[in-house]
Amino acid sequence: MFERFSDRARHAMALANQEASKLGHDYLAPGHVMLGLIAEGECVATEALRLLKVDLAAVRDKVSAQMAGGNGGSSMGRRAQTDETKAAIAAAIAEARKFGHRYIGTEHLVLGLLNLDDGLPAKVLKEHGVEIDSLREKTLGLLNSSVDPTHDLAHSRHGEFEWLHQQELSKAFRSPNFWHVLILATDAANRLGDGEIKQEHLLLAMLRDEDAVASKLLAEKGVTLDWVRSQLTGVS
Repeated sequence: MFERFSDRARHAMALANQEASKLGHDYLAPGHVMLGLIAEGECVATEALRLLKVDLAAVRDKVSAQMAGGNGGSSMGRRAQTDETKAAIAAAIAEARKFGHRYIGTEHLVLGLLNLDDGLPAKVLKEHGVEIDSLREKTLGLLNSSVDPTHDLAHSRHGEFEWLHQQELSKAFRSPNFWHVLILATDAANRLGDGEIKQEHLLLAMLRDEDAVASKLLAEKGVTLDWVRSQLTGVS
């Protein structure tokens, strides 16, 4: 199931587990998921709620206050989902299908929580004037819009990438050129002693193919493989 979650949605669920730990709960309830979404902060779900003038700090405080402290300890790790949480995720998957999305994003998760009328997140959000139809409308507006000053996606951490369909992303994985560049980038990272592939490693990988269009264009501006490598290593 989680392989269909966007990076932001996975992060929100990880934060939800942390929230459960803070409250001493050994289970994952819808309230924890709501707290995780708010803690994530700069995702589609919170952007849409902000457009509805929702005070996220007040929502967080109300949800936390209504979740009685438990005695499940503060151990980390993934907690078992309650039946209500499973129902909320099932509703989120249904919302994603309505949108024609092949991934589950934070926007689907918050709509899934609102589908549970008796759930704590739905009750608190409705106290703040949030109805599922209005939230769905705002979400669709966000997903279909270009960068707009009213929500300033250009400066959001997620940009537009959370909304890429998996079928679009899969095109890259079917490309031999993509894998060739990725292998060269991995080699560059290893040579530089870095533990992860970064943008500079991808640049080095592209420059290694002197016949590539990108490499030729950069070479015209004096950006060569040797020059970039010397800048990164400090060796001239």
